[in-house]
Amino acid sequence: MGLFQRLKDLLEANISDLINKAEDPEKMLNLYIERAAEELKEFNIQVNRSVADELLLRQKIEAAQKEAQSWIAQAKVAIQQNRDDLARIALDRKQTAEKTLEDLRLQQADQQKAVEELRANYRILEEKLNKARTEKDSLVMRQRRAKALKQAGEAVKEISSSSALGDLDRMKDKVDRLEAEAKATSLSLTNSVEDEFDKLKKDAQGAAVDDELARLKAELGKG
Repeated sequence: MGLFQRLKDLLEANISDLINKAEDPEKMLNLYIERAAEELKEFNIQVNRSVADELLLRQKIEAAQKEAQSWIAQAKVAIQQNRDDLARIALDRKQTAEKTLEDLRLQQADQQKAVEELRANYRILEEKLNKARTEKDSLVMRQRRAKALKQAGEAVKEISSSSALGDLDRMKDKVDRLEAEAKATSLSLTNSVEDEFDKLKKDAQGAAVDDELARLKAELGKG
């Protein structure tokens, strides 16, 4: 797989999937961005090399043009000196230089097109990397927030289900029972005193009835 394809796949990966699969999402995202940045740096080196190749082709084209012009000049000198044999050799080499020049221009056209495409792709990948950095920062904050909330929830759950709170609830029940028993004892004591007073009232009432009965019998001579 070429560098460009690897970089493209890396930048187009689903960052959320990386978070779900990673034990340490923040560390994974940082490594992801770091790797993508390194890949982009290598890709930029290739772009620069392509630009350098284009410049080299330009130099070769200029050299081929000068060579063709030089052979034409030599052919003219040979003709002026009636050396058609040398003129033919010069013209033959001029044609070879022109053929080389034509090939170089074709290569230059292809190279210019490749450089333009590479530069365009580099800009696209650079934008994707910047977007990934922004998304990474946002996801890291969301992950931290979610982790903190989860830990808080687990802490509350753990405290709610801890034996300490269970013991506290049992102690509360025990205290409630003691209070109920104390209240019941107090009511029982109060009832006992009231019963004694009722008995005394009933005894006094019975004595009064006996006295009145005795008095009535005495009046009637039934004593």
